[in-house]
Parts: sequence; C-alpha cells; structure tokens
Amino acid sequence: MDNKIRKMKDYSALASWAIWESNRDDGEFLNEADLVENIDFIKCEHQLQKSNTIFVAMNPGGEFDEEESKLATRKIENKERPWNNFHNVGKSRDYLLAQAIKDTPESGSYMTDFFPIVGSDSKEIRKFVNSKDNKELIEKLVLELDEEISLFLPREKEVRLLCIGRKPYEWAEKFLIKPKLKMKKEYKVFYIPHYSGANNGEIKNQAEKLGVENYYPTVVKAFLERFRNE
Repeated sequence: MDNKIRKMKDYSALASWAIWESNRDDGEFLNEADLVENIDFIKCEHQLQKSNTIFVAMNPGGEFDEEESKLATRKIENKERPWNNFHNVGKSRDYLLAQAIKDTPESGSYMTDFFPIVGSDSKEIRKFVNSKDNKELIEKLVLELDEEISLFLPREKEVRLLCIGRKPYEWAEKFLIKPKLKMKKEYKVFYIPHYSGANNGEIKNQAEKLGVENYYPTVVKAFLERFRNE
C-alpha cells in the first residue's frame, strides 16, 4: 500500500491531513475544546486522500522574521508535533474547518500552506512575497510546492486546489494557472472563505449569496458541493 504518511513526512511541519478527532461523543466540532490535538495520523492512513484535491491556505502564523524568511523552504520535518498545521486549539479557530470538511468527500485530503513564510500579519507577508528582492526565492518556493504535490500525486495530471482565503487563491492564479515557470502539474483552483474571525463579514456575504445559514461550516460545505460539479 502507498504509505502517504511516510512518503510525505519531510513536509510534516507545514502540511497535514483533512481529518480531525473530536472530544465529543457525537463527533462534532462546535467549539475549540472539541478539537483533539496531536492526532496519530498513522491510524488514519486508510482514510487519507481519495482524490486529486488539496487544501491550500496562505502561510503559517507566528512572528515574521525577514532574515529567517529569506531562508525559507517547504521541506521541513516536524518530529515533535508532525502534521499539526490546521489542527490546533486556541485562537486559530481550526475547529470550524474541521466541522466544515467533516463527512464530505474531501475529508482525508492533503493540506498545506502556499508559502512556508512565517508571519501572522498578512500585510508583511504580501510585501515580502511581492518584493523584487525576493523574486528568486519566491520562484524557488513555487517550484518546491509543485514538486511536493507531484511527489504526493505522481499519477494525476491535474490537481484541484481548494484555496482557503483570497490571497492563496490569487497566488495560485498568478503562480500556477498563469505560470512563468515550468510546472510538473496542471492546476485548477477554487476559492473558499477563510475561517478567521476577521473574515466574518465575507462569510456572511457568501452565506447570503448561497442562500444558506450564516455559519462557516455550512457555507464551506455549500462551496464544496458546487465545486464537485465543476
């Protein structure tokens, strides 16, 4: 059997899997306390990746360091807490994403960030990515993303990226759909809103457009259902 955990372990600091465990008897994720941290994904191997769909967010949160960022690479193994991205309790509100993807065909998909540049201030990250001084680094990181996805999905010609937030969607359009670099894969990209509290206005707008409840998991499930037919 293709052991996905072992094959992708060198990326385990940035990547993860769209499977979560709940502390609740009913398996729901209704608040932060419901989320189990430090999942043993080896036990979930049989549930991983049933399609060519990958979830992509913007970048890992934390304190931005420009000099450290200039040394960024995607290939980082986390031996202490592997695969913890998107699976944290706290201000991240990861439980909302867990509830959104729970019981969908996309459950078990690979997940990662578009760039491995640490920083919680999106303006700093955008400035760094757009700087002409960092052009060579950014191109290297885009090629690393394509290489990572190609390692994970070697047989699929086209990969569907579900971009969590506007910025990763814009980056995917810029770097992967209209690439100046030679890619191993062809990409089709889709936007779903981010689950940050700062994005509540966008979530409400999308709920109204879709005619669904103003609740992040409900909105995302509606997006995912629509994308499956495209």
